Formats: sequence, C-alpha cells, structure tokens
Amino acid sequence: MLVPGSNLVTAASPYDRLFEQFFGYGVASQEDGTPTYALPVDILETDDAYELHATVAGVPQDGVEVTFEVGMLSIAVKAVPYEVHGKFIRQERPWGNWSRKLELPKEIDSTNIAAQFENGVLTVLVPKAAKVEPVRIAIGGASKASPLPKGRG
Repeated sequence: MLVPGSNLVTAASPYDRLFEQFFGYGVASQEDGTPTYALPVDILETDDAYELHATVAGVPQDGVEVTFEVGMLSIAVKAVPYEVHGKFIRQERPWGNWSRKLELPKEIDSTNIAAQFENGVLTVLVPKAAKVEPVRIAIGGASKASPLPKGRG
C-alpha cells in the first residue's frame, strides 16, 4: 500500500521504518551530504576467538577500514557512487557510508586481530587471550621464613 504523495522508489512501509528506528539500521548521521548507516554484523564466538562478519557488497577492499583502539573495534565503509543508466523503478538498497563501533571484551589478544575481505564479506577474527590459570603460592611458616632485610633508617 502506497502512502499518498509517495512513489515506488521511496516508499517504505511504516513497519519497515519502525524496525529500522528500533534496531538502528536507519540513517545514523550525515557526512558531507552522504547518509551513514549502522553496519549490521554477525558475531560468532568459538572456544578461542570471536568472528565478526559484515556484508559490504559493491565496495572495494580499500573502501573498508578496520581499527582497534582502547577496547573499541571500529569498522568504516565508504560509499562508492555508482553510475545509473536509466530511471529507478524501485530502490531498496541504501546507498551511503556504513560504520559500526563494538566494545570488545577485555580478555582478547588485540595484537593478533586480523581482517579478511572476500566476495563482498568482511570477516574480522578477534582471538581470545590465553586463559590465565591460577597459580598456587606456597606459604612459608615461621620456622621456614628467612629474615627480612632491615631497612635503612
């Protein structure tokens, strides 16, 4: 059902708009007139790592940037304008920049975070830090204790 004054290209159902607003997939901000959207990601946890997957179809590898700073993983995807030969009848794929910031758990190995880009899918592998096992500390008794050095004074 089209709302009066709308057309096939720009029409979105009220339910679609509500879903986008609630889950944050709508326009987040404007950058130089280009809309910026929240990048949807899938996150998987394995025994030794977290895997993040994001679809960035139609964007060349150099248009994707992944950074990590102060516990925050940031993904930025720059829009690539494309030339259209004809008139849109319907346009459902949003065009613009995409970005996402994710706070990572403290127990990760940030020096070995790796990203791959293949067939329009960005995969970021965040290895977990080696689990620190507790170490039992032997406690010496009075008879086994060595005297503490005397302080200067």
